[in-house]
Amino acid sequence: MASVAVIGGGITGLTAAFVLKQRGLRVVLYEAGKRLGGTIMTERRDGYLAELGPNSMTPPEPAAAQILHDLGLDQSTISASPAAAHRYIVRRGKPVRVPGSPAELLTSRLLSNTAKLAVFGEPLVETADSPMDESVAAFVRRRFNQEIVDYLANPFVAGTFAGDPEQLSVRHALPHLQALERTHGSVIKAYVKGMRARRGVAEVASASPKLLSFQNGIGEIPEALERELQGVVRLGSPVTQIRGGGKGWTVGAAFQPAEMYESVIYAAPAHALGEIDLDLAGGDRLSTLSSIVYPPVAVLALGFRREQIAHPLDGLGFLVPEVERRRILGVIFSSSLFGGRAPDGHVLLTAFLGGSRDPDFVNTDPQTLTARVMDELRMLLGVQGDPTFRAHQVWPKAIPQYTLGYGRFKDIIEHTEQANPGLVLAGTYRDGIALGDAIASGTRGADRVAAHLGQERVAQGVSSEPH
Repeated sequence: MASVAVIGGGITGLTAAFVLKQRGLRVVLYEAGKRLGGTIMTERRDGYLAELGPNSMTPPEPAAAQILHDLGLDQSTISASPAAAHRYIVRRGKPVRVPGSPAELLTSRLLSNTAKLAVFGEPLVETADSPMDESVAAFVRRRFNQEIVDYLANPFVAGTFAGDPEQLSVRHALPHLQALERTHGSVIKAYVKGMRARRGVAEVASASPKLLSFQNGIGEIPEALERELQGVVRLGSPVTQIRGGGKGWTVGAAFQPAEMYESVIYAAPAHALGEIDLDLAGGDRLSTLSSIVYPPVAVLALGFRREQIAHPLDGLGFLVPEVERRRILGVIFSSSLFGGRAPDGHVLLTAFLGGSRDPDFVNTDPQTLTARVMDELRMLLGVQGDPTFRAHQVWPKAIPQYTLGYGRFKDIIEHTEQANPGLVLAGTYRDGIALGDAIASGTRGADRVAAHLGQERVAQGVSSEPH
């Protein structure tokens, strides 16, 4: 059997190792920490199910969906509740429902009349033909106006990337948005066309994708992968060296003897590359990926009796624009989103804090942080009394930021792989930050390794022996 080292025990590395094992390859997975799953963390306690990392996923692409099927998770998959159909954005200190159609926009209190005119006038804006990288904020400002940046783009970017739309590249962070302008000449035209198409197949018209989870939470995915990879994983083994050579790859890890492999998949975060001795072609350039920004995020899940909250909680949750000057980036109404997240008669809210907007706040002690969040929830949702449940998690480096000029990092990745056959890079810093993107990145990484090893065997005319 050919042998492959997979570095990183997050969802991308776990997926890659699983796919390679399915193909009959010998795999060793190195994980620096004491647990698998990366930022996926599901806490089940006292009748609550709290997601302290990703809360949901959109329907995955076919290859990723096949992984979930192979893991036996089909029967556990659950869809978002119809009660979570609405989205809210805070304006003037109150959650305001996001309009879901042009008709709703006309009467919405979320945007001023000037901003509404900018929305309806967007199809008249000429498309840009400049090759220059453009920020998300600049793109939205050019096609709409500053108010749309403040009350739609800014909270959306904070809720997805925990980032700043003035810094993120629309080309790399939100390529679909840029593609709408190029293919339809207008974001609004594309939205209306898509809405009509969805109605044409008897689906509810909605700008939001369907969301999925599992009966026992997102944590079911890494738990199932870990079961399949028993005997393959080496926890508490941070990789310290990757050395390439004509006879294969040497991987050195703390507390482990160095070993040789025919191929390596690097699926750990990009920021960890700065801690590894990269003895390979272009290693110095590859180490610059450690400069990719990963802002910190704190997650606070709070449970309450239903009667403690005045708001109907009839939606996915709310996002907070930066101009509203609050400590919360957003709150998910977790028990409205999926069933089984709180005991009968109780509800669960999950707040997100920090990010690029307020990175130092995540280091606040848990008691003070909870008190600040409770102050916000009392004003925004009418919460009374103390929570009946609390779970807290800080991610010091949470989400890679696809900032302006991010293309240089992608070029380095591609050039490094070309110069080092048998080395593959995969993860959220390359293929997108969503959970489905991370799984798909793992499957593609495994496919590239399998193709390389197959070509090597053909070229050598012999079968590879295990090391």
